[in-house]
Amino acid sequence: MRHWIEAMAIGAGLMMAGSAQAQSWGVYIGNSAPPYAAGWQDDGTERMMRFICSGQRAQGLENRLDHEVDEGDIDPGTANRIHAAIDGLEGRQRHECAEGDVRSVREIGWRYDRIGQWMENAAHGDDGPGWRPRW
Repeated sequence: MRHWIEAMAIGAGLMMAGSAQAQSWGVYIGNSAPPYAAGWQDDGTERMMRFICSGQRAQGLENRLDHEVDEGDIDPGTANRIHAAIDGLEGRQRHECAEGDVRSVREIGWRYDRIGQWMENAAHGDDGPGWRPRW
């Protein structure tokens, strides 16, 4: 009987440790109702808002731009224009995030994506006639 109780205690400890680890990966494991059961839905909007409003998206683009310039893939003139576009969006980002305007923040995310495409084309692709960023 004592071995059975010890085995149950060890098993319970492992289950709790596994549950905590799975939750840190964004997987829900638990005995109570999941968060979305109470009307909360994560359609990606909250993650998108946190990612953009934290400045991580802009910082990632700045780091990538620095890398491409250091590698010699983007010329300094183009880099200055790209940098100015990122800075312009950061000002708007701060305002829209403070307002909590999800639609505007989503549009800012889309514009950051366009800047990323601009960098990719400037560094590794053919800009081709008539291609230019549309903001």
